[in-house]
Amino acid sequence: MSQFLDKLNLRPQEKRLVVLGSAVLFVVLNFWLVWPHASDLRNARAKLSAGRAQLRTFQTELDRAEDYALRLRELEGQGAGILPEEEQSTKLIAQIQSQASRSGVSCNSIRPQTRGARAEPTEFFEEQSISVTLNPTGPDEILDFLLALASGNLVVRVKELDLKPDPSQTKLTGSMRLVASFQKNAPKPGSAAQLPGSPGRKS
Repeated sequence: MSQFLDKLNLRPQEKRLVVLGSAVLFVVLNFWLVWPHASDLRNARAKLSAGRAQLRTFQTELDRAEDYALRLRELEGQGAGILPEEEQSTKLIAQIQSQASRSGVSCNSIRPQTRGARAEPTEFFEEQSISVTLNPTGPDEILDFLLALASGNLVVRVKELDLKPDPSQTKLTGSMRLVASFQKNAPKPGSAAQLPGSPGRKS
């Protein structure tokens, strides 16, 4: 540095100004160009570590793919003794009617509801809904009815409940939607839905 300044034939005062200006310029360039990127290496290492951890998680799940496929086949094969689809609502209605009689609940109507879209192929259960319209019934009887349904062999849960006092203000009337889950029947050979892009699928 001193040799460079000597070649410029500067006086001592001018040399000090050049050195001071160079120092200020060095600080400004560091502040502008270097310091904003001081944490880039640390951030890159953190992202690399997180990526490796995620890769290990994915690889662990991939290694278990055969176990999942085996379990899926086992669950799909447990179709013995399952009620046919058309008998599910019949059994559910019979259980509801029987329990209503035992609990002293007066029902105006008990009817199955139309099912919505089918469950995905990977799901093993489907819901059957029953709509129940109540005649005026005491609250204790309704409570006993619902508790008994929830604790029976075929667990039934309340999906919707709309109750209001009857004109006498001593009993309740209204409607409810009861739902039970049934295991899906194993698909028949050749009846499985085709996957997107499979041969024979219409667009």
